[in-house]
Amino acid sequence: MKKFNLIKFVALLLAALIPGITLLLAGVLIPAQYELTFLGALAPKYQRLNAIEEPKVILVGGSSTAFGLDSALLEASVGMPVVNFGLYATLGTKLMLDLSRDGIGEGDIVVLAPEIDAQTLSLYFNAESTWQAAEADPSMLLHVGSDNWGELLSGYTGYLGDKFDFYRGGTPDPTGVYNSRNFNEYGDIQYERPYNTMLLGYDPNMIISMDADIVEDEFIDYVNTYVADVEAKGAKVYFSFPPMNEDALSSDTTEESIYAFYDYLARSLDCQVISNPNDYIYPQGYFYDTNFHLNESGIILRTAALAADLRRVMGNTEILTIELPAPPEKPVEEKPILPEEIPDTSAYFLYSDIAGGLMITGLTAEAQKMESISIPAEANGKTVVAIGANAFAGCSALKEVTIYPNIVQFFDGCFRGASSLTRIIMYHQEANEKVAVGEQLFDGLPANATLYYTTQAAFTNFASDYYWGAYYSNRMDILQ
Repeated sequence: MKKFNLIKFVALLLAALIPGITLLLAGVLIPAQYELTFLGALAPKYQRLNAIEEPKVILVGGSSTAFGLDSALLEASVGMPVVNFGLYATLGTKLMLDLSRDGIGEGDIVVLAPEIDAQTLSLYFNAESTWQAAEADPSMLLHVGSDNWGELLSGYTGYLGDKFDFYRGGTPDPTGVYNSRNFNEYGDIQYERPYNTMLLGYDPNMIISMDADIVEDEFIDYVNTYVADVEAKGAKVYFSFPPMNEDALSSDTTEESIYAFYDYLARSLDCQVISNPNDYIYPQGYFYDTNFHLNESGIILRTAALAADLRRVMGNTEILTIELPAPPEKPVEEKPILPEEIPDTSAYFLYSDIAGGLMITGLTAEAQKMESISIPAEANGKTVVAIGANAFAGCSALKEVTIYPNIVQFFDGCFRGASSLTRIIMYHQEANEKVAVGEQLFDGLPANATLYYTTQAAFTNFASDYYWGAYYSNRMDILQ
C-alpha cells in the first residue's frame, strides 16, 4: 500500500511539474525576440553597473534618465565613472531599484531621479516586461524582489505567447530612437534628436502634477529601505528630479506647490534631496517626444544642473563652466504620405484649431448613427491632425473606424462613448516620432476592441513601440 501511495504521489508531482517544465523549455528554445527593443538595453546597463568596481556615480531612474544625460560630460565634471541605470519602460521603479542593489559598493554615489508620475512613484511591477528585458541576461531575474515572484511566474505565459507571435511574424527591430542599438557604453541614448517632435510641444496625455498625493506611502517606505541597504555598504544615496516640460505642468502648479512637493520629499525620504525642482523645469523647446524626454540641447541643460548639484554635495566649490545651448526651433513638418484615395468625410465631423491643423472634437448627429466611418485627411483647407478626448461621444452604433497617417495625436479617451467599436483600422506604418498615444486609448471600448494594421511591418513597429506596445497583447492584429 505504501509503495502504491508513493508511486501515486510521484505521478501527481510529475503531472504538476511537466507543464511548467514544458513552458520553460519552450521559452529557452524559441530564439530571443526582444534584444533590439528598448527593453533590450537593460542587460548592458546591468552589466556595466556590476563591472565597475571603483567608486562610481549611478543614476537610477526611468526613461527620462536614458534620454536625459550626457554621462561623459557628467563624468568629466565630477571626476568619477558614471553608470546611466535609467530605463523603466513599463518595468517599474521598484525593479530598477532591486536590480541596482548588488552592483553598488563602497564609495559609490547613487542618484535617484524617477519621473514625477503616480505609476513611477509607486511599487508598480510589470512581469511580462521583466521577462522581455531579461532575455539577454537571465541572471537579472535572480534580483527580482521576492514579493514579485508570484507576478513574475504568472506573467511568464503571456510573455511566452507574445514571444512566439513575434517569432512567427518577425523579430522586433524598432525604427527610430526606441532600439537598443541607440544606447552608448554608458547607457545613454545616442540618437539624433535635434528638436521637439510633439504636435503641441508637450504631451497632453501626460500632465505633470507635483502633488504629494501621487506618491504612494509604500513607495517612500521601499525607497527608505533601499537607502538603508545601500548606505550600509558605504555608498551614498541622493534624490534629484527628472527634466520636466514646463508646458506640461498641471494648471494648479505654483511656486508654493513646487516647494511643498520638494518639502514633502525632503521630510519623507531618508536621503538628501540635492536638487531644486525649478532647476529641472525647462521650456518645451528642449524636449523631444514626451514631457520627460530631452532632445540633444536639453541633455546639456540637465547634465549641467545635475553636475552642479553633485559637485556641491561632494564639496567641490570650483565654478563649473558648461555652455548652455538655446532651445532649438522646430522645422516645418512635411505632410505625411497618405493613400491615393481617402474618402472625403469631413462634413461628418466637428473641429477646433490646434497646432499644425485641426483636432476632431465631435461628430454630427447623422454621423453618430453610422456603423463605419473614416477620418478625413483635410477639412476647410487644413490638415486634420488629432482626435480629441470624447470626440466619439454618442457614437454607440459605430463598429469600425479607419484612420490615416495625417492623425499624429490621439488624446486619452478619444473613443469614449463608442461602446460598440471593435475595429480601429490604422494606415500608419511607423509608430516612433510619428503618432502619439496615451494610456487610455481604449477607455470605454468593448474588451475585444482591436487595432488593425495594413502590413506586417507596421504591425511589428507598433507592437514593439515604447508607447503603442502597451496595447499589443490581444489588442493588435494585421488587417486581413
